[in-house]
Amino acid sequence: MASALHARIESAVATAKRWESDEALLAEIRASIPLRGLVPELVCATEARWRSYLGNDSSGEEENEVEYETECFTDDDGEWEGDDLLLKRLTLYFKLHVMRWCNQPPCSNPDCKGNEDGKQMEHKGMRGPETEEEREGGAGRVEMYTCKLCNSNTTFPRYNSPRTLFKSRRGRCGEFANLFGAYCRALGFDTRYISDFTDHVWVEVWSVRQGRWLHADACEGLIDRPNMYEQGWGKSLNYAVGATHDSAADVTKRYTRKFYSDDFQARRREFAPNESTSDRVFRQIDGAVRQMSGAGKGRLEELEKRAKAEEAFFGMVQSSGVWDVDYREGRISGSHAWKAARQELGDNARNKGGGEEKEDGGEIVQSFFVESFYPSTHHDNLTIVVRPPEPSNIPLTAPKSPECITISGVPCATTVSNGVSVVVVDEASGCILQSKAFSQRASAGSFLDTVPHGRIVAICSMSEEKEKASNTTASHFGRLGGFNIDGTTSTECFGLFVGQVNHHPKWATSLNTSDSNQAIKVSLQLGISSPPKVKLRTENNTCPAIVATRLPESIMPLKTQMAASNFQKRVAFNAYMAKESQNASVVGYTTRPDAPIYLIDNQSFPFGRSGGHTNSSSSNDTSWVTYHFLPDALVHDDDVVVEEAKAASNASRAAPKFDVPVASDHFIGLLGNQLLVKDAASATPSLVDTSSALANTRLVALYFSAHWCGPCRAFTPMLIEMYHHLKEAFPTHGLEIVFVSGDRDDGQFQQYYGTMPFAALPFSNRAGAQQVKSVFGVRGIPSLVVLDSLSGSIVVPPDESRRHVHQACQRGEEAIERMFEGWLDRVPVESKSMLEIMALSFQEAEEGAKSSEGDSDTVANAKALSYLQRQKESDDGKSEASTQQDAAALIKEIFSQLVAKGMAPNAAAAEAIKQATSQQNSSATAPLEEGPIKGTSEKCTISANVESIESMAEAMCQHNAGDKGKVVTVLTTAKKYVTNVQKDPSNPRFRNFRLSNKVFDKITSTAGSIALLGGLGFAVYQSDVDFMASIPLTIDLERLGEVLDSLLKAYSD
Repeated sequence: MASALHARIESAVATAKRWESDEALLAEIRASIPLRGLVPELVCATEARWRSYLGNDSSGEEENEVEYETECFTDDDGEWEGDDLLLKRLTLYFKLHVMRWCNQPPCSNPDCKGNEDGKQMEHKGMRGPETEEEREGGAGRVEMYTCKLCNSNTTFPRYNSPRTLFKSRRGRCGEFANLFGAYCRALGFDTRYISDFTDHVWVEVWSVRQGRWLHADACEGLIDRPNMYEQGWGKSLNYAVGATHDSAADVTKRYTRKFYSDDFQARRREFAPNESTSDRVFRQIDGAVRQMSGAGKGRLEELEKRAKAEEAFFGMVQSSGVWDVDYREGRISGSHAWKAARQELGDNARNKGGGEEKEDGGEIVQSFFVESFYPSTHHDNLTIVVRPPEPSNIPLTAPKSPECITISGVPCATTVSNGVSVVVVDEASGCILQSKAFSQRASAGSFLDTVPHGRIVAICSMSEEKEKASNTTASHFGRLGGFNIDGTTSTECFGLFVGQVNHHPKWATSLNTSDSNQAIKVSLQLGISSPPKVKLRTENNTCPAIVATRLPESIMPLKTQMAASNFQKRVAFNAYMAKESQNASVVGYTTRPDAPIYLIDNQSFPFGRSGGHTNSSSSNDTSWVTYHFLPDALVHDDDVVVEEAKAASNASRAAPKFDVPVASDHFIGLLGNQLLVKDAASATPSLVDTSSALANTRLVALYFSAHWCGPCRAFTPMLIEMYHHLKEAFPTHGLEIVFVSGDRDDGQFQQYYGTMPFAALPFSNRAGAQQVKSVFGVRGIPSLVVLDSLSGSIVVPPDESRRHVHQACQRGEEAIERMFEGWLDRVPVESKSMLEIMALSFQEAEEGAKSSEGDSDTVANAKALSYLQRQKESDDGKSEASTQQDAAALIKEIFSQLVAKGMAPNAAAAEAIKQATSQQNSSATAPLEEGPIKGTSEKCTISANVESIESMAEAMCQHNAGDKGKVVTVLTTAKKYVTNVQKDPSNPRFRNFRLSNKVFDKITSTAGSIALLGGLGFAVYQSDVDFMASIPLTIDLERLGEVLDSLLKAYSD
C-alpha cells in the first residue's frame, strides 16, 4: 500500500527535476515571455531610465512600442506587488496564449474537413511509446483516436518532456502544469510541482514578499485559490504531493479543511495504513532528495525553515475546519462533459441561482492609516503642487493618485472616485496634518468648517456634481479666500486650489482644467524664526513605505543595533540627530527586535500596517514600530521610550457605565432558569440564575460541541483564546458564551467542560439542549450561533462565525477585537438606538460631576483635537450656535428655546428649521485679510519625465559630502549581486537579501543608496523580520549590468 504512495511522490520529484535539467530551454522560455507587455508597471519606467542613461541608440525598443497583454490585466491586480503580480499575470497569460487545452486531438489527415477541436475524433484505446519522437518526448502513454469523418488514425502522446511540450503546446492539466512549472523556473521562481492523487496537477510558487507558497493553476489562469478544488469543484481529495528538485512534502492540508474527518482519512488509507506511515514515507523521500540534490547549507536551512512554518500553518487552519473565503466557482478548463464526468462543475453549476449586488449609497471618506507627517523637521520654505491624477499609460490600471497633492516633495493625497481630496498643512511648521478624500462635496465642506483659522489647504476636486452648491456648503468653502465653489461645477474635469483658511493671500490660486498635465505650484516662506517644538510619536505595528538608510556605524555598530533595546535605540537615534542637527531630511526611524535602526525621510510616506498581531509598545513585541517627528500637540505626553520595559497595561478600556437591558425572559425561555458558571477564582462550576449569568453582556454565543468530535476539540482552544481576550478587552458590554453539549454521557461532559472558561447548559437538561439545537437548526458540530442580548436575534449565523473566529485568532488580538466590533455592527437598529439613548442619558447625568482635569488619555485627545479642529467661538465670546453653527446644532438650540416657551414639539421643530435656515442665509461674511505668510504661485505644466539615474547618483554623492568613493562602493556591491544572478538566473538564491545582511549593509549604511538602487531597478520591501532588497525577476540582467558598469566608470575616473 505504501509503495503506491512512494511511487507517486517519486514521480512528482522526477517532474520537478526535469525543469532543472535543460538550462538552454529555460533561457528560450524566458526570452519568449513578453515581460514589458505583461507587467509594464514593473519594467517600463526602469528601462526608460536605462535608455536615457545609456542613450537611445543602445536600444531599439521604445516604450510606445509595448504591446500590452491587456487580457491578463484584472481588477484585483492592485492587491499584488512585484514578483507576485508577475506570477498572477503569467498564470493567466499561459492559459490564454501558451497552451491549448486538448480534450481530443485534431485529425492528423490534412485533407480532413473536420473541426480543429477534435470533436469528430473517437477514442480507441491506449498504448505505450513506440516511436523515437514519443520516447524522446518522455510520453508515458499514447492515446489512440479514429476520425469519424475520414477514418484516419491519430495519436495523442502524453509528453512529459518540458522541451517537447514547449514545441507542441497542447495537452491537459498534466501538460499544463509541467510546462508552466518550466516557465516559472525560467523566470527564477522557486517552484514546486503539486500532484493531486484525484487526477489533477498544478504548481506552487514561493513568494519571497509574503513568505509562503502561492498556489498557481495554469489550467484555470488563477493563483492563490487553494480552496478551489474542495470548495469550488467539489473534489474529494486525499493526497496532494509537493515536489521540487531538492524537496518533497505532503501539502494536502493546504487544499482541504476536512483533513481529520472520517471520510477524508478513509480515502487516505487507500495509500497508507495510517498517518504515521504516511509521514515516514515523506520524511524518507524528502531526506533522500535533499541529500542527492547537493544543496548547500543555506538552501537546506531555508527548506527546513519553510517546512516548519508550513506545518505550523497547516495545524492552525485545520483547527478551524472552515475556509477563510468563499469560492464556489466550478472548473473552467476542459469540456462540460469532461468536467461533469469528473464531478468538477462546482456548486454554482449544481445549484445555479440568481445573484444580487448591493451598493452602499452613503458617503465615502478615505484617509491614510497615519495622516500626519513632517516632510522636514526644520525648514522655512514650503512648496505645494496640486495636479489632476496622472493617467496611467498602462491600459486598465488606475491613475497615480497620491501625486495629486505634493507637499515639499511628499505625495500625500488620498482619493475616491469623482471626489474631493483635501490636505491640511500646519502654517507654523509645514507639517502635513490631515489628508482626506470625500465622495460628496458637501462632506468636504463640513470637514473644512472644522479646520482652524490660518491652516494651509490644498484641494484637488474630481467631483462630477453639476448643481450649484447649497448655502451651507458655500459658506464652508467660503472660509478659503479665492476659492470659487461654483467653479468646481464647470465643464472641466478637475478643480485645483491652494489657499489659507480665513485668509485671502495673494498667493492663493485655483485652476479648473481637463488637462492632466496642468498644475498649480505655490512656494511659501513660513517665516519661522525658530524651529517649532516637535516630538517623536510612536506608531505601533507600522512600517514606512521605504527606508532611507540605517543609523551610521559611528553612532552605533550594526551588531549592537540588532541586539539593542528600544531605549538604547532611542538614545542612539537622539545622538545621531544631535550630531546631524543640520540634516533636515531625516524625520524619524523604524525598527523591531533583531533589526537595525532604519532612518526615514520624506519618501517614507505613507505608512502602512506591518504584520504584527498586537498593538503593544512593549520591547518584547516582535512587530515593527515607527517613530516620527510631529508637532508637540499631536504627541501624547506619555509617548516616551523608557529604559525599563513598560509593563503591559492590565487596565481594560473604559467600559460604558450603564447596564445592558438583556432580554432575560427570552434567554430563560430558551436556556432554562439556570446555567453552569465558573467563578474566576475557581474552576469548579456552580448553578447560577440565567439572568445573572448573562447580565450586562452585549452578545450571547451558543456553542454546540462535543468531546467525541475531532473538529470540535480542534476549534475549542481557538474559541477559548478569543473568549479570554474579549473578557480582558470588554469585561462588560462584551460577549458571553454558553456551551450546549452534545456529549454522550455526563463523564464526557465533565471532562470536556473542564477545559472551558465559559457558561454551560447543565448536562442534565438534555431536553433543553435538544430544543435549543432545534430552534437554530443545528445539524452538525462544532457550531457557533451569535445572538443579540437585547432582542435574541441572530447576529452571526454558524456558517460565518467559525470562519470569523479562525481568521481573527490567526491574525492576533487586534483582529479579535475588530471581529467583535464587526459583530456589534450587525445587531438590529432598534438595539443600537436603545443603547445610544441610554448612553446619552447617562452622559448628560454625569457631565456636571466630571473632573475638570480628566484622565491622561482625555487630556491628550483634547490636546490633539484642539490642534486639528477650531474652537467655534464668535468674536464677542458667545457660542457660534447663535450665528454660524452647523445646521443641526443650530436647529437643536432653537428647538429647545421654543419648547421651553411652551410650543408643541412638532410645531417647534418646523419653526426651528425655518429660523435656522433664515439665520444662515442672512449671515454676512466679513472680508478676508491677506494674512502674514508670503509666497508666490504659478500655473504650470507638469512633465511626466522619469527621474534620471544621473540625478539620483549625484544626489547620493551629495548626501555623502561629495565622496565618490562611497558611490563606487555601493555600485560595486550591487554589481556583485547582479553578477551572481547572471551566472544562474533561474536560481532564486542570490535575488533576495536582507538590508542588514553583512554584505548588503555596505549599501544600506550609505545615505542615499537605497533611493539610487530603487531607481536602477532593485525592489525594496518590508517583511516580518527585516526590510528586504531584491533583484526582480523582470529585470534584464545584462542591461542592468551595462548601467552599473557605466556608472562605475563615471565615478571611478
